[in-house]
Amino acid sequence: MTPPLQFTHIKYLTMYWGFITWYLFVIYSRSYGHLYVGNPPPFRVDEDVTFLIMPLNRDPNASPPVGQQPFPCKGYQVDLDGAGGEPVAQWTAGQDVTFSLFDSTRTTGATMNKVGAGHSGGSCQVAFSYDKGKTWVVVYSWEGNCPRVATPGGVTNVYSLDQSYTFTIPEDFPTGHKVIFAWAWINASGNREYYMSCSSVSIKGTGSGTTITPAGPPLLIANLDPIRSECYTNQETSVIYPQKYIGDTVVERAPVALGLQSFPASDPNGCGSDNLAILKALQSPVS
Repeated sequence: MTPPLQFTHIKYLTMYWGFITWYLFVIYSRSYGHLYVGNPPPFRVDEDVTFLIMPLNRDPNASPPVGQQPFPCKGYQVDLDGAGGEPVAQWTAGQDVTFSLFDSTRTTGATMNKVGAGHSGGSCQVAFSYDKGKTWVVVYSWEGNCPRVATPGGVTNVYSLDQSYTFTIPEDFPTGHKVIFAWAWINASGNREYYMSCSSVSIKGTGSGTTITPAGPPLLIANLDPIRSECYTNQETSVIYPQKYIGDTVVERAPVALGLQSFPASDPNGCGSDNLAILKALQSPVS
């Protein structure tokens, strides 16, 4: 029996609007969605926001398309040797400090895009380098719902309006000028990616100043070529960092998050910023 004409129209209109909603969601997310540390301002803060918000992975949606960027900091740490590397924040060892994530509006909070690319959160770490990005020390980690999303635990691209994060600089950190502060994000859903946003800061701590990074856990690196077959995360999961990458630092695990899961690599200890072979492989852009 042929369905009534009215029913057929409703069916196809529903399918049509469903497709349009999905299409706009994908396009809007690609164009406007990702995040970077806006406060303290990152290296090259005044350049095209596309380059600030994109992951280290390639961005085929940029115009022209952009290939994979170098680890660390998309290569922007070279600016430390010029005027673009002057510290944008002055922090003190033992101090609680707050950083904020911005999107393509170059703002945070209520003025951010209503639909973004929150990738269902994921897991994040903050780290410092005293030697221009050669070595890193992690000081704080968030497992799950980082960045915060409006409805944690499910697949969503909608951010929470609260994108400010606070941590304590270790009280035994030495004094350093032009120290790199980095935020690294491994997203929970969507393309398997790795985000990194870097800023130059000064730290007032013990001693008169050093260019040696303090001892501590290295950054976990994942989902980048050519190491993604060994160092990767699974779709719709928020990584639980292996012990090597957290040491005795503070770890904040979300009470509700999408798919909290241990890092699945067969050799997780080989996926860190202390692996010289990995660093060499990730130093150059990949087309």
